Amino acid sequence: MFQSKSVHEALPKAWKDAWAREKAGLVTMLADPGPERRIARLLGAFISAGLLFLAVPGTLVGVWNLLTISAARQAGRAPGPWVQAHGHAQLFGWVGSFMIGICLYAVPKFRGGAVRSLAAGWLMLVLWTAASAAHWGAVLWMWHWKWVLPLSAGAQCVVALLVVWQTSASGKSRAKMELWNVMVNAGLIGLALTMFLQLVIVFRLRASAAPVIPPHADQVLLHAALWWFCFPIAWGFSIRFLPTFLGMPHPRRSAAWLGLAALIFTAWRPRVLTVAAVLAACYSLRVFEAAVRPAKVQGVDRRFPIFVRCAFGWLAVSSLLVAGGDAPGLQGASRHAFTVGFLATLIFSIGPRILPSFLNSRELWSPRLMLWSLLLLTAGCSLRVISEPLAYSGVLPLFWNVLPISAFLELAAVLLFAWNIGRTLATPMPAWFSREQIKETMPLYWYVTSYPATRRLLIAAGIQTLAAVREIPKSLTLREAAEAEGVDCQAVLETLGNFFEARLARTLRAQTKTQAPS
Repeated sequence: MFQSKSVHEALPKAWKDAWAREKAGLVTMLADPGPERRIARLLGAFISAGLLFLAVPGTLVGVWNLLTISAARQAGRAPGPWVQAHGHAQLFGWVGSFMIGICLYAVPKFRGGAVRSLAAGWLMLVLWTAASAAHWGAVLWMWHWKWVLPLSAGAQCVVALLVVWQTSASGKSRAKMELWNVMVNAGLIGLALTMFLQLVIVFRLRASAAPVIPPHADQVLLHAALWWFCFPIAWGFSIRFLPTFLGMPHPRRSAAWLGLAALIFTAWRPRVLTVAAVLAACYSLRVFEAAVRPAKVQGVDRRFPIFVRCAFGWLAVSSLLVAGGDAPGLQGASRHAFTVGFLATLIFSIGPRILPSFLNSRELWSPRLMLWSLLLLTAGCSLRVISEPLAYSGVLPLFWNVLPISAFLELAAVLLFAWNIGRTLATPMPAWFSREQIKETMPLYWYVTSYPATRRLLIAAGIQTLAAVREIPKSLTLREAAEAEGVDCQAVLETLGNFFEARLARTLRAQTKTQAPS
């Protein structure tokens, strides 16, 4: 209880009684929706930051770089700082923000626990976003880069370590770590190693004349970011979600362990062992096998399982191109097959399925936009991966003209995805229950915490004490609160019924129409 003594003394008797019985431990509380709402807000902030990096510093700059290269018909024509600023914004600004936010939300939750500190989570968001933006700006415009780059890299190291600390908490019921959790933890350790490697590289870069990482160091950093950070986390969450949402068979554990071992040893034999790790991942996930249950397509485009399988097809293509050698365009095509073909396609297909649910049980704003973003992304990535080796090697110079087309297709896909998720975030939380399920015996705290907009509504309906307090006793029922103010409880229920009926989820509304007598 956080009210001052004077405020507490002015409370109606029913409120004081509720506080007293809670203090004495005389009531059994319902599940508190507050922690879920608070961690969902943090996830929403990470997703919003990631969308900003995806649209402007990442994709838009990448399109400009590709147009420059295509116009000159020469691979090295785009300025080095612009190329690396684009890559950093995509990998860490966009994908990093998404993955950190999802890990903070999902890993402790699915282990029956919670993050160790929500305040530290918000600090992590500020540090990660500021560091990613500062790195991008300092490299792009060479603004005090000899100081900014080490400071931003150091901040990202701190965040990487904090993610490991935050997600290591578990509940008493799930102390044992499951396979998906092992993979995600391996990826988080990979993130910490990648950030430390970046810090070492940018410190050595201070002796250079420009903020451009040398080719060999850049390749090492990219390998760590893609294969030690992004891939294990994507693999881990695929183990957790794909059997449920795609109706796939349960993963093969032994193949997953072999794949993880191969992934660790890619530090010494990257080409062969990367292919081995990818084959093990696909085999363990059984991603190309027939589903054993219907996919869960409620609220999203029903074809999303096809694109999930396409994403793992792109992953296989990426690993094969890695093993293909250093021919012109092959390594760039491999990176694109991984970042856009695998990562982006996986996020564009699974993200709309899980993120609205994580973000306070919202609904995807438009399943149609989801489909179009996936179609455009697949078309753009296909053109890019096919065209880049053929154009860069000089085998078919005609494909220089195809590269800009692929860039604009992918830009359109990114903008559609960002708009769709952004509108989903901006849409008020829907109600997943009908008017008949609104009960006077439910706690006032539950209504106000689950749907904060009801506070103003209830104050207008006559429960004036809500205007004077921040904290609400969790055992105080709606009926008790109304009676304490001399308000007709049925009128309050009618007001709440109108509120929730207006917010009824599309899915429930459609079911209601279907079940209604003709």
